Amino acid sequence: MTLRSQLFLALFFSFLLLPYAGQAQPYPKALEVLRLLEKKQGARVTVLLTDLETQTPIIRYRSEESFCPASLMKIPTTGAFLALKGADYRFQTPIGIRGQLSGDTLHGQLVLGASGDPSLASHYIEHRGRLVSEIASLLQRWGIRRVTGGIALDLQGFPTPSLGEYWPDEDLNEYYGATVSGMNVADNYADLYLTSSADTLQAEGFIASLEIPTATDAFVSTSTQLSLDLTSHEDSLLVSGAVREGLDMRHRRMPFVDPPLYLGLWLREGLRKQGIEVLVPTTLLRDSLGGPIDTLGVYSSLRADTLIRITNCRSANVYAEAMAYVLNDSLQRKSSLPVAVRDYWQKRLQLPESQFTPMDGSGLSPHGRLSSQALSLVLRALWEDKELHAPFLASLPEVGKEGTVRRLQIHPSITAYMKSGSIRGVRGYAGYVRWKEHWYSLVFMAGGLRDTSEARVSFARFVSELFVAPPPAKYHRGKVAKRGKAKQRTLRRRKR
Repeated sequence: MTLRSQLFLALFFSFLLLPYAGQAQPYPKALEVLRLLEKKQGARVTVLLTDLETQTPIIRYRSEESFCPASLMKIPTTGAFLALKGADYRFQTPIGIRGQLSGDTLHGQLVLGASGDPSLASHYIEHRGRLVSEIASLLQRWGIRRVTGGIALDLQGFPTPSLGEYWPDEDLNEYYGATVSGMNVADNYADLYLTSSADTLQAEGFIASLEIPTATDAFVSTSTQLSLDLTSHEDSLLVSGAVREGLDMRHRRMPFVDPPLYLGLWLREGLRKQGIEVLVPTTLLRDSLGGPIDTLGVYSSLRADTLIRITNCRSANVYAEAMAYVLNDSLQRKSSLPVAVRDYWQKRLQLPESQFTPMDGSGLSPHGRLSSQALSLVLRALWEDKELHAPFLASLPEVGKEGTVRRLQIHPSITAYMKSGSIRGVRGYAGYVRWKEHWYSLVFMAGGLRDTSEARVSFARFVSELFVAPPPAKYHRGKVAKRGKAKQRTLRRRKR
C-alpha cells in the first residue's frame, strides 16, 4: 500500500491522535527507528510530518516539547527577513565624500554609510572586490588619487551588538562565531597561512582573497592559541599568541572583533592597489557625521532571495545574524537577541513562548528553544504565502545534491528540500518533502546525542521507511547491491 493510500486511513482517524509520544501512531516501523535512536543515544527526539494540502498532521511525536534547534533557527530568521523586507530587497551602502578637492587630492574623507549588509566581499559570492572597484571608479570620475582624511564609516543607528551573549566560549574564537555589525566584510574573518619553525613564525593574511600586510607577535609553543588584531597604526593585521612548531602554510580562519575597522583596512589596501592612496586610518562615526557630504553613488547588494539561499544552503551564521540584527530597531541592536524575528512569528502565528524562544538568529546558541509544532507552523505559513512560497522553497538545498544536506542519502524516489542543523549533542532537519507529486512539511530534531552522525543515519532511514517500505535492493549499498553488480559482470562476460 502506498503512502498516499495509507494517508486516507491515517487522516480518517487523525482526530483521535493527540500530540503525545505515548499515543498510538501510524507508520510504527518508521517511528521505531526514532525510538531506537533515543534508546541507544539516551536522547530525546521529536518529529512532525504534516500534509500541506489538508494541513493535517500525519505523524507527531513530542511535537509540543521544546528542543535546541541549532541551525534550524535560520528558517524563522530568513522567513521573517523575507516577509518583512521582500524578495527583491537589496542592502544599500551610500558612498560619498566631504572636504575640499585640490587637483587629484581630496583634503577630507571618503564616507560610507552602514546598512548591515552581510555580503560585502563575502566568500559566498562572486566578485568579492566589487565594492572596492565601484568606489575606485567613482573616485576616478572625480579625478581623486589621494584622500588625506582617511575613510569614515557612518554607523549611526548600528551599535556594536554584544558579542555572542548566549554562545559557548569556545565558539567565540572560531570563524563561524564571528560577530556582526552595521558594516561587515568577508564574513568577518581573515584567512591566515602560518609557517613556523623552532624560533620563527611567518604569517600571510588575506581578507576576501586580498593580501593584507601582516605582522606577528607570537612565540613557538606546544599548541596554537592565537588572536587577531590590528597594529597600532591600523595599517596591518597583527597575529599574536602561541603557535606550535612545524606548521607549513597551515590555514586558519580568524574572526574580527570589530568588523568595521577591518573593512577600513581592506578598503585602504584595495584602493591602494587601484592607484588611490588613503593616508590615515579609518574613523568610525557613531554619533554625528560632522559636516555635509557629497553623494557619489550607492553600492547595492544581491537580492534578498539570493542572500537567504546562501544563508540556508550554506548555513552561513553571519548572514543569519546580520538579518536578525537589521530587523531589530536601533535600541534592540545593542543585544544579540533576535527580538524582531521573535515578535514577528509570535504575533503572526500566536506561538507560545514555551515553544519558541530564540536566543540568536543563526542557532549557534545552545540555549534557544523551538518545538517541532512551532517550526511546522512557520514552514506552513511560508508555504501558503503566495509572496514567500517560491523564494523560500528555492532557498532550501535539495537533499543528496547540494549544500549542507548533499551527503544525506534518502531513497532516490523521494525529493526533499531541507535545512540541516547541528551543534554539540544536537542534530535536526526541517523543510519540505515531495512524494508522488504530493507535498509535506517535515521537522525532525534530536537533543542529548552522544553521536550526532547516528542521528543523521537514523533520520535518513526514517524518511525512507516512511515513504518507501521496503526500499528496493538497488538502494542498499551492502551485499545485495554487490551481488547485483557481480551478476551484471557475469552476464556481460557471457555475452562476449
